[in-house]
Amino acid sequence: MQSLTLIRPVLIKTIVTENYKKTLAAELQEAVRRVELDLQHLDFQEKRLLAELEKKNPQGVPDARHDLEQERSRRLASRQKLIDKLKEVGQLALGAEVISGKMESPVEIKAGDNWGQVIGMEIILQDGVVSAIRQGSAGGSGSSER
Repeated sequence: MQSLTLIRPVLIKTIVTENYKKTLAAELQEAVRRVELDLQHLDFQEKRLLAELEKKNPQGVPDARHDLEQERSRRLASRQKLIDKLKEVGQLALGAEVISGKMESPVEIKAGDNWGQVIGMEIILQDGVVSAIRQGSAGGSGSSER
């Protein structure tokens, strides 16, 4: 066998700009708003469901209340994670590179290829435009995940 085609990971990184920070903050704020709406909807459902259970199946009320509380806790935790991420956005240094995703691409390898150059691919974005494609930086760049 002279060569082999593999699927390799490609790291997508974004250079932090003011525009990136504004866009990311807006996305996170919208996500927080959606979770808050979900919580309001859950409160409405809880009142309706518990009133219905009181009439039809009173012994089911404690279990239903417990399930609803678990769901509320899960959504509150999700909301808090989003708020924490929003705070982190403000602290991102301009010009820093953050991991914004991962993809895969095919690569053909053959005997004698430098493994680090084969496997370590990165695409660098700046304000939605590909600014660089890097080869040979296999892992360990110390960037933070978005």
